[in-house]
Amino acid sequence: MSRRAVIIGGGFAGLTAGVRLSERGWEVLVLERRAHLGGRAYSFIDSRTGNIVDNGQHLFMGCYHHTIDFLKTIGTLDRLEFQERPHIDFLDREGFASFDCPPLPAPLHVLAGLFRMKGLGVGDKLRALNLRRAITTNGRFSPDSLTVDQWLGELGQSERIKTRFWNPMVIATLNQSPEIASARMLQVVLKEAFGGGVKNSSIGISRVGLSDLYTGGASDFIKSKGGDVQTGAVVQRLIIEGGLVKAVELKDGERVEADCFISAVPPSALLGILPRELKEKEFATLESLGSSPIVSINLWFDRPIIDREFVGLLGTRCQWIFNKDAIITSEQRSNHIAVIISAARDYVEWTRNDLVEMAVSELHELLPESRSATVLHSAIVKEREATLSHTVASDRLRPGPRTSIPNLILAGDWTDTGLPATIESAVMSGDVAAELFRKHALEGRSGKY
Repeated sequence: MSRRAVIIGGGFAGLTAGVRLSERGWEVLVLERRAHLGGRAYSFIDSRTGNIVDNGQHLFMGCYHHTIDFLKTIGTLDRLEFQERPHIDFLDREGFASFDCPPLPAPLHVLAGLFRMKGLGVGDKLRALNLRRAITTNGRFSPDSLTVDQWLGELGQSERIKTRFWNPMVIATLNQSPEIASARMLQVVLKEAFGGGVKNSSIGISRVGLSDLYTGGASDFIKSKGGDVQTGAVVQRLIIEGGLVKAVELKDGERVEADCFISAVPPSALLGILPRELKEKEFATLESLGSSPIVSINLWFDRPIIDREFVGLLGTRCQWIFNKDAIITSEQRSNHIAVIISAARDYVEWTRNDLVEMAVSELHELLPESRSATVLHSAIVKEREATLSHTVASDRLRPGPRTSIPNLILAGDWTDTGLPATIESAVMSGDVAAELFRKHALEGRSGKY
């Protein structure tokens, strides 16, 4: 007999869970409160230019095995392109410097790439070898209960290499400043990216807008298996009877029943649909999980200002430039540049004009050729709760997928997947949620969770 699953949330986590359960013969219904799918990783069409704008440029990595598998299942993996080997260009007031890894076995390729990077002294590069020992041993190298800045200090990393290499990596992968970010999560990043094969550390970039990368493919897959995906479906509350979730109640009063339920929404949204007694007892610590914003400043110029796909910025408030003309295949050049500020708590309340002025000023400083270009249009995207705020405390507060209600499972990048709150963490959580319900069904419990 077919089992029915209701999944609350249509981002990477919810759609992954929906696809995996659909594969296994479940009748799936995904409910998304907004008018579009994608959660905190989506794209839209700019009304003035007709160009695709992402809500924050996302880079992928070869170690995103769950994500690669998911995209392969829904038939859209060809829209994601990976480098043959890791390469990142950085730009500061002295010009370009590249982290370019030669074709050597891991992790030697990373170490060689670091040793070839301009702007770092020999001593800086030699002390960076401590990080290799730190990700393979414990004891005095353990990062537990330390911030990134403290951990890097204990490992003898100079301020220059922190400023020019480690800090940009931390902000990009953890979306938090090194003074606050969890060192344990940085260790996970290093192990995942640099501790495996060479392909693990290669960077991937979507050749289409984020929404086109996965939302349509996942939705079509679920529907092809007899399920449904509904947008504009606002879940008002969970209806719990006899220790199980019986149904969800929508804003229009409709009651949707199912055998199992997966919450794939951020902590604040989950708290909003839980009964008060459950929220106060089991989920009270969720209120202590903070979030960290990302601000994307999209600029359209009257001429090209850079010929590289993406560049990390050093010594500036903005951290990345993405050349959308070079990234997204299009017959018409639009000279569209996305300037990204991660860990953007200090900037999320800035006005549109102030953000544009800051970004243009820094582009003029680092790219002199941009000074003769004119900004024709701008669009600001502020994702206020872009990711979990990765602090030392949050490592202990992230809940696992199981709850005290047997037929309610949690999914989302913010849950305790063992990974930072990345796309890979979101997809992995969806896989885990689906697998938990599959195993439960195989145990022959006839839906009595």
